[in-house]
Amino acid sequence: MPGLPPHKRIAEDVREAITTGEYRPGHQLPSGNALARRYEVSRQTVHKAIGLLRSEGLVIGRQGAGWFVAEPRMRYWASQTGSRAKRLEADRRHNTFTQQVEAQGKTARQESTVEQVPADDEIAARLRIQPGQPVAVRRRVMFADDEPLQLGISHYPVNIVIYSKIMDPAGIVEGTDQVLEDLGHVPTRYEDEITCRMPTEEEAAALRLFTGTPVHRLLRTTYDQNDLPVEVYVAILPGDRHVLIYDVSAE
Repeated sequence: MPGLPPHKRIAEDVREAITTGEYRPGHQLPSGNALARRYEVSRQTVHKAIGLLRSEGLVIGRQGAGWFVAEPRMRYWASQTGSRAKRLEADRRHNTFTQQVEAQGKTARQESTVEQVPADDEIAARLRIQPGQPVAVRRRVMFADDEPLQLGISHYPVNIVIYSKIMDPAGIVEGTDQVLEDLGHVPTRYEDEITCRMPTEEEAAALRLFTGTPVHRLLRTTYDQNDLPVEVYVAILPGDRHVLIYDVSAE
């Protein structure tokens, strides 16, 4: 487009290629050097152009691989994760994370580790225990089509889960909420707190985030039928990969 600054002209051309389908979701963009040669500009100018497209959510970066046309963001039905109705519907064969990922045409899997650690102030307050008391922590890297999608860290009172599947790092097909129900603690309500921040180095590495990608931090406290807090779940959700959806009753 005549009269546009060089970086905006590059962005316009790439945007049009994405819009017309020349560059499809998942397509790798030409390298910075290739674009710089094509448009006879500096790498800095190309970087500004990519920055515009990235701010629009059209492209994403992958560490060590370059820039790609963004896939449609995963729809994360936060109000349905842990849904008892969904669990019963699945007949213990799929947890709600797997159900949501598969419903969007992808394959879900998780990598888990389990340990006992002293509860910090935040977790202790929500579990109504003293700081420093041991809690069972189940950490998960959650994948869609072998791409890391989110991190999940669950904290449980040790006395509730000590002899259960939750202490085994193997995958739990039916989901941890179902295990809690089997233990006599039926999840009946959740309290969510959502914040947005930049990731830690460890989070960025585990999720293969490009520099500058923010994350949502969802902190969910699960209460059982006696209104006892039985889990504090922390989900780390990359901002360029998720749309958070809440279906809230108006009653």
